[in-house]
Amino acid sequence: MASEEERKGIHSRIKGIAHRSFHTVRSSAVNLKSEIKKNVLTAVLAAFGFVIALVWRDAIRAGVDEIIQRSGMEGTGYIYQIVSAVIVTIICVIGILFFSRIKGEEDVKDCEKK
Repeated sequence: MASEEERKGIHSRIKGIAHRSFHTVRSSAVNLKSEIKKNVLTAVLAAFGFVIALVWRDAIRAGVDEIIQRSGMEGTGYIYQIVSAVIVTIICVIGILFFSRIKGEEDVKDCEKK
């Protein structure tokens, strides 16, 4: 049989293990909650971005349709779709370049602040 002192030592070790395990589980739960929140926010922001993209797609498409109509190239054939795709691609590439430069300037400013 274990003495009273040995039992207290065993009890103390078990209590320490339980305490560390509790904090590990609690820390994991807090991290999981943080990750879930981060991922949900990312998904919501992506959804907003998708809605914005759809609206801009419609606006760009209407503009391209107007340009094609004024140039006398009306129709539903594949040439109309190719011309439309080329014009939309050019507009989108210019937009990407423009906004990439703005983002690049913001990144530089952020680095300079640090």
